[in-house]
Amino acid sequence: MFHDCLPLILLIAAYGTASLLIRRMIAIAVLDTPGHRSAHTSPTPKGGGIGVIGAFLLFFIPLRTACDLPPLTIEAGGLWIAVALLAVVSWLDDVYQWPPLIKLTTQLFAAIIVTLTMLPVDAFSSPLILCGAVVASIIWLVFVTNAVNFMDGLNGLVAGSLCLTFLCLTLPGWPADSLDTRLVAALIAFGLLAFLPYNFPHARIFLGDVGSQSCGLLTGTAALSFMTNGSHEMLSSLDSALLVPCLIAGLLYDVTITLIRRAIVGEKILQAHRGHLYQVACRSGVPMPVVSLIHWGFVIWGGCVFALVGHTITAASGITIIFALIALPQLAWTIFVLLRIRQHPVGRW
Repeated sequence: MFHDCLPLILLIAAYGTASLLIRRMIAIAVLDTPGHRSAHTSPTPKGGGIGVIGAFLLFFIPLRTACDLPPLTIEAGGLWIAVALLAVVSWLDDVYQWPPLIKLTTQLFAAIIVTLTMLPVDAFSSPLILCGAVVASIIWLVFVTNAVNFMDGLNGLVAGSLCLTFLCLTLPGWPADSLDTRLVAALIAFGLLAFLPYNFPHARIFLGDVGSQSCGLLTGTAALSFMTNGSHEMLSSLDSALLVPCLIAGLLYDVTITLIRRAIVGEKILQAHRGHLYQVACRSGVPMPVVSLIHWGFVIWGGCVFALVGHTITAASGITIIFALIALPQLAWTIFVLLRIRQHPVGRW
């Protein structure tokens, strides 16, 4: 894909379009006013995700055509509709602050669309297994969508982590690699590359829900794509789907451990809070850019681990090794944060 002139031109055009849309959203200035869980201290425009996702939606079909892929297939059309639906509702929520139930319902609809258009029905041996796979897929997509949204609280943390993730996915040679997946990854990566200078290290604009939720859906979909090998008619090894979780392990770990901790102490897990590890670290005095860079490092670590040990993943021992290596920096980060707040108390978290 990257050896041809036209796809590169379209990716550069997508980068420029995303940048122009982001500048426009800064000028429109739909402000994110600081709240009790905010890391920023002054009102800052949100909606930068309109540039990232707007460029994706505009160039998705032309880029497929330039790469000699069918402009619209069931999978591609389903993905486009799901992302567009979630982006529109998320942006309206950014503006009007709708109840959480509306966002969750939209996430479910988007996840159902992606699942029903991507999972290879004929690859499952029984209707019961198929139903289980459908439910698991929907839960996965909704969880990743919300995980990315929850973690989008520091300058550059989510945008940089996902940019690195999608750049990794553009590389050929991964298990169950497909041109469809690399095309989507490249398009989102270029959009996030356009966004990052406006958000890190100093934020002129935030992604907003329109960006974080839509990018979260696309991240979860990438894992499904590796599992299905980009084909509606076949199901490749489930092990291939572990690449994406390895890359976004830092985001998934923080959200999971925070939800578990809040559930144990009897707090409402869906209520807004400042209890994520990244928030606690920042509140304890760790510079905001440092926290974001640490999470970027988690992505690089996850990609390297999968690249070096992924060939052993079919064995139980291989899976154990991968999980142990992926968990190692997460545990070290957790211990560091806990020791940090002993020296610099942050109060209730």
